[in-house]
Amino acid sequence: MSLPNNSVVVIDWSLIKSSIISSGPLGRITVNLTSPVIHDLAIAIARNDIIGIYANGSDEGVIEFVLAYSWAVATSHKLLLNINEPSNDYLLAYPIIPVSRHEPVVIVVRWVKPWGGLIIGPVYLSQLTTVMVNMMRPTTTATTVSSNVDPVQGEDPCYEGYSVEFSSASSPSSGVYVTGTTTFIWAAPMLYSGWYQYGIPGYSDGNGTYYWDTCLLASNEIFGSAPPSVPPINVIGYEAYLESPTMYDNGGLEGYQVGAIDYYTGYQMYKEGKVSTFVGDGGPTQWIPQSTSSTSSYEIYFGLEVAGQELIPFIGIGISLPAGTSEMISLSQNPGYSTSLPNVPTIILSNITWTFSVGASGSYATFPNAFEDISPASIYLPSLSTESYAAFPVDFENNAVTSWVYCAHFTYQTIWVNAWWVIDVVPSSSSTVDLSNTAAYWNLANAPPSSYVSGVSSGIVYTPCTYS
Repeated sequence: MSLPNNSVVVIDWSLIKSSIISSGPLGRITVNLTSPVIHDLAIAIARNDIIGIYANGSDEGVIEFVLAYSWAVATSHKLLLNINEPSNDYLLAYPIIPVSRHEPVVIVVRWVKPWGGLIIGPVYLSQLTTVMVNMMRPTTTATTVSSNVDPVQGEDPCYEGYSVEFSSASSPSSGVYVTGTTTFIWAAPMLYSGWYQYGIPGYSDGNGTYYWDTCLLASNEIFGSAPPSVPPINVIGYEAYLESPTMYDNGGLEGYQVGAIDYYTGYQMYKEGKVSTFVGDGGPTQWIPQSTSSTSSYEIYFGLEVAGQELIPFIGIGISLPAGTSEMISLSQNPGYSTSLPNVPTIILSNITWTFSVGASGSYATFPNAFEDISPASIYLPSLSTESYAAFPVDFENNAVTSWVYCAHFTYQTIWVNAWWVIDVVPSSSSTVDLSNTAAYWNLANAPPSSYVSGVSSGIVYTPCTYS
């Protein structure tokens, strides 16, 4: 490429796909890591170009792997051995965000200099200009908003963690941020013209707007001298619902939210041979928040600590419901599961599920919640210098009563998100990678047009009053 540094390049996937991807029987998809196209992508990323690949939403997972691998090559982003020396293994992690499989998107990537990081994620064509502006602007720190609508100001722990630990080098954007020996991967698309701390605006209609977000802190360091190798991670999820005045005037209310970190599904994929390793919690477990019968606020902790060593310092981030509102929180393992490995006696592999029962309303009120596994969890790599990939879902759900007619009926709406975290360890000596069975290739989501949620459903429940 002969363009100057800091250029913007948009490439049609159909023009380069055949140079990178080959297909075989039974849906086998192989990525050619030695392709000259990947070499050119790495060079463009290294010189700080913004690269966009125009494709169908169904291609998101494959393209994100290609771009994340190109970034790892450009930045030499590798696991660190016990002696703090780089290994021969590239470490990649990226979120698969629900988008419409039948609508074109642009998968955007940019290296964030000087300390290394990756802006990556799918955006719709109508949002591309905003995304480009946000990626190129200098750091913006917002503490107030002039509008009377301030949906989740100061609540999203992924944004707050970014703004405290990572914001000195670049504007907050979706992507991977590296400091020292820890990588921060953030899923939030860059859809706002000035304020970034709202999470992903997944779905909006006349009733309100549903936001969600997830981020992951992954250590590049290998802990322990005996296999398996266990790079630790900290997983956070966030969701919020902004109730519109229309919904409030119609007697609506926020019903409940659900959040889940699903190691169980990732482990079942491993057992079925669909991925080559898994993520689990070696304990002692620290899942936040804990069950409670009533609360109006609690704290989420952004940080990563192993054996008393702070890889990323802990900061407390407050989650508060609207004034006068409280909720019940239920934490469960559904299903609960555990296993063991040599040198690791217990690994928790549950679907960790939080249910936030709200049952409250408020015009222009925002109802936020967050959840995390801060134990930390670990990536259980059977060995180094061999390709290993793991995947697990992070799920979200919001249920609201959108209108209520006393002694007649109420209507409800459920919005849900099935997002994935994919973690790949690829030896630098590898020439190909098979994505056929990974969650990176299985983009099962089919979001409603121009949304970032897996689905929306609604219904009506008749509630006639009885008189004696």
